[in-house]
Amino acid sequence: MLTEARVRLRVDKDRGRALELVTAADGMLAGLDAAPAVRADICASIASLWLDLGDELRSEQRIIEAIRAEEQATPTRPVILGTHTLFYAKLLHGQRRFGDAARRASEGLAIYARGVEPGSLELARVRTLFAPFLASIVTPDPQSVVGGLRAMAERLCTVATGSEAEILRALGVPTTPPPLGASAFLVDAGELGLASVELRFPAGTLTRRDLDDTFGPPNVLPRAGAFASRVLAYDVRIPGTPARVSLFARFPANDAGLKSVLLRIDSS
Repeated sequence: MLTEARVRLRVDKDRGRALELVTAADGMLAGLDAAPAVRADICASIASLWLDLGDELRSEQRIIEAIRAEEQATPTRPVILGTHTLFYAKLLHGQRRFGDAARRASEGLAIYARGVEPGSLELARVRTLFAPFLASIVTPDPQSVVGGLRAMAERLCTVATGSEAEILRALGVPTTPPPLGASAFLVDAGELGLASVELRFPAGTLTRRDLDDTFGPPNVLPRAGAFASRVLAYDVRIPGTPARVSLFARFPANDAGLKSVLLRIDSS
């Protein structure tokens, strides 16, 4: 089915039929009982086709699933796992999520290198190809970070119970290493109103203006004292979803740069 979809899309240019086939194949994944390596290969193929069809969200979901399945495969296949991770890096880079793309590229290159000889010409070619991605690994791009926060907040609006599994499934992104250039990622599960996701950031990652430009004017919460952190609250709602998200951005007393973001999941 996937082979036919690839031919329909890339040779026959029959986008409609390719979409039907990929949608059908994607729907069969839930009931697929296969070895991790086989599942990884199928998910990676579907991810590639979804990307060709312009559905980046589904492509990201499937390549993440491919990576997770490949990590469980025995024997290990470093070149395959590295290739899947580098595909994810390219997807993130295309979405201008440069910090995440840089970290995934670095991780993918390290994994890929474990499967080839140190002087491999192929490894040198792959390193050259992904070298530009690594420029954002030290200083994540603010637009990438704030865009990722917006995507996280919107996805968390689909949470109905507040369980950790549901929160992670809604986010749909790997949390190790912490996403968006964060230094820490924490999930606090519980009923809506108590469940939350927290990201802690290196100094200087985002400014208030970065957040205001994306989320609109915040509600400035009262400070507990002259040296207390400044907390800004932003509201994120998606009509028809079971939850809304309150984004609390914490800045140091001198407003030097964002310290952390807490995404609290409330009932809509």
